[in-house]
Amino acid sequence: MTDLIDSPADLDDWFERPVVTRLASPFPVDVVPPLSATVRYPPGRVPDVQDATAPTQVPRRPREPRLWLRSRVVAGLLGVFLGGLGLHRMYLGYWRRGLTMLAIFVVGGFFTLGLATLVVCVVGFAEGLLYLSVRRGPFGRDARGRALRG
Repeated sequence: MTDLIDSPADLDDWFERPVVTRLASPFPVDVVPPLSATVRYPPGRVPDVQDATAPTQVPRRPREPRLWLRSRVVAGLLGVFLGGLGLHRMYLGYWRRGLTMLAIFVVGGFFTLGLATLVVCVVGFAEGLLYLSVRRGPFGRDARGRALRG
């Protein structure tokens, strides 16, 4: 009855596998130069493994600065009192029109003995009244198309 397995401890001996060890190879192993000796990276930061596996992020749009809403009252008062200088137009973002009115006020007034200055002042006064009274149309919006406040 020696062939029979009498206890579970004998079962472990029955299924045990022999351990096979490998001896060192008698042939010399070729020495491989390191990868850094054969590969030349571009100058600068070397990409990391984490960079390749990082999730791609959608670039965010830069935030617009906080909107500065222009006031109808301020534009109208600038037009009524300083309309000839074109300050009401520059306040609303119409820089070319405002600087043109300023140039006509100064240079045109000099060459026409004040007649161009008078005309520009009347136009600025009328625009100031329109900014104070009209809420729709071109006199209700600034240069970017936003409605005027107030």
